[in-house]
Amino acid sequence: MAETAFSHSQIEAPAPGATLAPGWQILRGWVWPKAGRHFVDVRARIAGRAFPAVHGRPRADLAAHFKTGQRYALAEFWVTVELRPGPIEIVLEALEIEGHWTAFQTVSYQVAGERIDQTTPASPRPLKWHDFTRGLDFILRTRRTQPDATWVQLAARLAADLPVVQDQLFPPEPFVGHADEPAAVNRCRFGLLPVVGYLFHRSEKIARLWCTADLQALQPLKLGRATANLVPHFPDYPIAAACGYEGYVDVPAQLSNPVVLRLYAEMPDGSLHLVQVRTTRRHDAELEKYPYAAASAAAFNEALLAWRSALRVRGHAVEFTPQLDADLARLRASYLAETAAAEAVAHPPPSVPHALRCVLLATHNLNLEGAPLFLLDLARYLASEGLQLSVVSAAEGPLRARFAALGAAVQVIDAAPLFSAADEVAAQSALAALATQCDFAAPDIVIGNTFTTFWAVHAAKAAGRPVLYYVHESTSPAAFYGGGLSPAVLTLVESALTAADVVSFTSDATRRYHAWPGHPVRASLTSGWVDIAAIDAWRAAQDRAALRTQLGASPGELLVTNVGTVCDRKGQLAFARSVALFNQRHPALAARTRFVLLGGRDAPYDHFLRDILAGLALPNLVVHPETPDFLGYYFAADLTVCSSHEESSPRVVFEAMACGTPLLASDIPGISEIARHSVEATLVPPGHTPAWADALAALLSSPETMQRQARAARTRVEAEFAATRVLPRHLALARAVASGQPAAS
Repeated sequence: MAETAFSHSQIEAPAPGATLAPGWQILRGWVWPKAGRHFVDVRARIAGRAFPAVHGRPRADLAAHFKTGQRYALAEFWVTVELRPGPIEIVLEALEIEGHWTAFQTVSYQVAGERIDQTTPASPRPLKWHDFTRGLDFILRTRRTQPDATWVQLAARLAADLPVVQDQLFPPEPFVGHADEPAAVNRCRFGLLPVVGYLFHRSEKIARLWCTADLQALQPLKLGRATANLVPHFPDYPIAAACGYEGYVDVPAQLSNPVVLRLYAEMPDGSLHLVQVRTTRRHDAELEKYPYAAASAAAFNEALLAWRSALRVRGHAVEFTPQLDADLARLRASYLAETAAAEAVAHPPPSVPHALRCVLLATHNLNLEGAPLFLLDLARYLASEGLQLSVVSAAEGPLRARFAALGAAVQVIDAAPLFSAADEVAAQSALAALATQCDFAAPDIVIGNTFTTFWAVHAAKAAGRPVLYYVHESTSPAAFYGGGLSPAVLTLVESALTAADVVSFTSDATRRYHAWPGHPVRASLTSGWVDIAAIDAWRAAQDRAALRTQLGASPGELLVTNVGTVCDRKGQLAFARSVALFNQRHPALAARTRFVLLGGRDAPYDHFLRDILAGLALPNLVVHPETPDFLGYYFAADLTVCSSHEESSPRVVFEAMACGTPLLASDIPGISEIARHSVEATLVPPGHTPAWADALAALLSSPETMQRQARAARTRVEAEFAATRVLPRHLALARAVASGQPAAS
């Protein structure tokens, strides 16, 4: 066994020092990190030439030897290398969780004799139609962020990043399967990559199917999707009729391209099998939130030719099929449609001015979530100023009673037919039917909240009423819905932005996603707020020690809370994996630190997170269900975190700052506009698991730093974001919109 300061490893075959025949040979072994380190992948280098390994095969003997507490250690690798005559050294390297390669063992061999290929390396397969078109779409979109680059340069850079062989391991007998997703080029939304395909065992039923991108946590996939199309291909296997799988795998932000995904089949006897290894060149969905730059038919053709040429130069073949032709036509139409839409859009006739007495508030739901709570705060202030309120919602929820307590009439409508409309005729019919469910002509102004209330904008304008439209989503409608709406309905969402009299954004970062030259959105920047007086009054009546006891914190224990509805956007999964690294690297500090995630519900993502947490086995992390009594999670905490991938003006940040609680948060525009790094908070890249683990350790080890930032945060929130300062501006904006003289900025 070889040992370094950070690893144990062993080459099991062929024995180091042996004489081997020239040709393609397989090198087998294992590597295991020492405490505080974590390995993601393995590769071999011979004279500067890199050979990727298939890494992560389960080993029960190594799990027992290293006392991992798990049934298996994902530690075995094998790598196919080409040996040339003469003495050689093979340098084995591990990809660490931080995203860099580190050599862990060097082995020497003498290569002599006749060439004997023990195996042959996996050969590249032609790119499928969706591989090709997604790559082209990436190139077209990248032009916005790299305007000085030519199409040839952009295409060459992407082609150089593509995995030479996308599938390093196909399902071995007796497993049968194929992966469709991720494609060779794939977007990663909130750190999640789609995983889709089929898999079955020839004689047994697979109990569970798992996937991982970093070997830190196995993440569950749904197995059993109907696959009737496979039955003719596997007539002797009835299981082929329901062997599809689908799901997502969380990919740490710090890992470089290409990313390697591994699929594991768990059998009824508990055995675990590595069944497929797939690589992909992933990019963040952030790129797809903005429109294409300078779209034209000529530009599309130039980019297409450059992409084909770049692939040819790199040796990538392409399958030319009718599907490819159809998808290229779809992409071309989508590319040119944005320019056409921007040129054709026109504002509707101005609404009849009204004195502001009666307000209709539209919300997508009445749940305990940031956007509806924002609207509730606004409603409370409007009611205190003597305005008559009514509320229309597309879904029921616990906030109904709170709106009703303000004297508001609350009505829930059925918007489902509109969201499911398949074409323009169905969409317009559903919108007209929805408009009859509520009297949109009665109020002096309609205030829509989030662009999921686009239906209220169109209904109000049809009734001749002015609209103030609050948009919190730091993304485009197309990226937000991710193909979940028909083009006709998506057009209604996008046109609501230009139909509204004023679109109010609470952060400049969000405004930039929706208002740009050529897209005539009448935008106003009006910041979010926090009711400091109410929080102070609440705090004065609380016993902090009692609150800490209620949350399970023992005397002398550090309490870290993460407040927010459990969902992919909020980043709780990546945060939990950061806690796992924190526990490994700082065991003494971890032993006296308790983590609480607030916001659990009975939703599919909650079940997904629960399965992963079970595998991570974090003794110091728990998930609490969402509750209206959430302020105690700030006041009782030593540190509050906001791990979101995307935000506009998050309440969590305002509330933590107002409570005087130290804050660790994602370094994203919607947060950094409120709390500045190293001044009012510590900000780290979202999804970067080692950076979060290190930041947790640094802050929890430095109470002085935390308190200094907390004091600065309280000062800033009082000066810039107090409700008493900000809410009058929102009322003034509503009055201006109602009077027909919006003060857009």
